[in-house]
Amino acid sequence: MELVFLGGSLRQGSLNRRLMGYLAREVSGRGHSTHVFQGEDLRIPLYEDGLPVPDSVNAMAVALRASQGAMIVSPEYNAGIPGHLKNLLDWLSTQQPNPWTGLPVLLAAASPGAFGGSRGMLSWRASLANVGAWAAPASITVPRADVNLAEDGTPKEDRAIQEIRRALDAFLAGAERMGRGKP
Repeated sequence: MELVFLGGSLRQGSLNRRLMGYLAREVSGRGHSTHVFQGEDLRIPLYEDGLPVPDSVNAMAVALRASQGAMIVSPEYNAGIPGHLKNLLDWLSTQQPNPWTGLPVLLAAASPGAFGGSRGMLSWRASLANVGAWAAPASITVPRADVNLAEDGTPKEDRAIQEIRRALDAFLAGAERMGRGKP
């Protein structure tokens, strides 16, 4: 399957970028193709009708349309979606055809807090439903990620690794059954 990864903080050393790297390696290790968009790819102007579409938005829209699923690895800002990722969601939703339509999405977050970014997932679910995507019921959260993630994003606890693998297994099986992008 072709899978797109979106997200992380704009900061190079962010916990969510580390987690996204780990998840992309896990998925690649299972034989799936991955395309990761992070950092500078996400530095785009605020959405405004009539502005020219940024090249990175066009590239992401093409990749999402060709994919069978996406994983959004998102920091949680004040229990919600970070501005740069909400802006990206809005830009992408205006592209034709809408790349979100029917797209299976797995949400993931890492946070130094006790909730692991789970509060931001509620906002993501509502926004993704509004643009026509399907958010998987399970999600991945890594609480206390500042101590629970290695520098390369690998969780330090076996229990966390097993939970992530279960969520990935369920998502990949669901995306395969949905068969998006197949002739």
